[in-house]
Amino acid sequence: MRGLYTEKVVSGKIPFGQLVGEILYCDNRDIIPEDMTREGITPGDISAEQFCDDGEGEVNRYNVYKITAGDKYYVLKKSDEAEIRIYEHFLNGQGLPAPAYFGSTKWNGKQWILIEYVEGTDLRDYTPDMAIACAESISRIANRYWQEDEAEFARKKQDDRFERYWKRINKRAECLKEEPLLREAYDCFLRRQLTCPRTLSNGDFLQFNAIFWDKKVTLVDWAFGGIMPYSLDIARMIAHGTENRRTFPFYMTEAHKGLFVRRTYELLERRPSYERYLADIRLAVLNEYIEFIESDLPDSSQARDEVFDYYSSGALKLAEEILREEG
Repeated sequence: MRGLYTEKVVSGKIPFGQLVGEILYCDNRDIIPEDMTREGITPGDISAEQFCDDGEGEVNRYNVYKITAGDKYYVLKKSDEAEIRIYEHFLNGQGLPAPAYFGSTKWNGKQWILIEYVEGTDLRDYTPDMAIACAESISRIANRYWQEDEAEFARKKQDDRFERYWKRINKRAECLKEEPLLREAYDCFLRRQLTCPRTLSNGDFLQFNAIFWDKKVTLVDWAFGGIMPYSLDIARMIAHGTENRRTFPFYMTEAHKGLFVRRTYELLERRPSYERYLADIRLAVLNEYIEFIESDLPDSSQARDEVFDYYSSGALKLAEEILREEG
C-alpha cells in the first residue's frame, strides 16, 4: 500500500486550465486569459494529477488535483461554500499553518478552490518531530481564535459550525439507548460541549489531512472546519493511531500521543487546568470511538469485526474512567 499518491489525468471533462485561469487572473472567463499567456503559460502547459489513496486496502480517488502551470504548483479541489468561508474568513492572510488560498470559481454547478501545493509527507508514520510540529500548529490556530466562555461565544460568534455539530452529536447519542454506561458518559461529553472553550477547528484532523515538511505541519483539508470545542482536533489526532495500525493505517505510539498532548498544552496561551484539559480530551476521544460504532451498535445481529471491537472496548474503558472522575 502506498498511502496518498497522485495519478496523471490523461484526459477528462474538467477544464483545469479554465478554472485555474479564472481564479488567478479573471472572473468568469472561459478561456486561458491573456495574462497567463503573457507569462508563458499556455493551455498545454496546464497539467493535472489526481490525488488517490490506497492506505486502507482499496483505492479512493478524490476530487482534488495537483496542478502544474509552467513552473508553479497548485491544488485544485472541488469544494463548497462552507470551506470557502473558512479560507476567506479565518485562514487567508493570517499566517497560520494552512495552505495559501488563491480563490474560488464555479463550474458545472460546483465550487472549486485553488490553494497552495504543500510539499512533504502526511503523518501516517508518526515520529516525535511530527508530534512537536503538530502541537505547534494546533496551538497557533487555537491561540488565534480562542473563545473562553459562553459570553465570549456569543460576542465573537462567526459561523454556525457549532450548531451543526451540536445537532450531529445529539443524533449520535441515539445509538446508545441500550448502552446505559456509554450513554451516561456520553451525556457528560454533551454537557461539556456547551461550556468547553472554542476555537477554530479543522474538524477532521486525521493523519492524512496534514503535511509534514521542514519540521512544520500544515493542515490541508478544511471541509469540516469552523469554531468548535478546542479539544476535538487534539482528540481526533490521537484516537485512531495505533502501533499495529489496527484501525486506520496510522502508526502512532502512546509516547507520541503523550508528547503531542503535553506540548500542545504548554503552547496554549489561554487554557483550563491540566486536569480539565486531559478530561476534555478524554471526552472528545469517547466521541471519536462512538462515531465509529454508531451505525452498527443498535443492531446486535450485525457481525462484529476487529475494528468494531477496538472502538467498542475503547469506548467502554473510557466511559468507566470518565464516570469515575465525575464521581
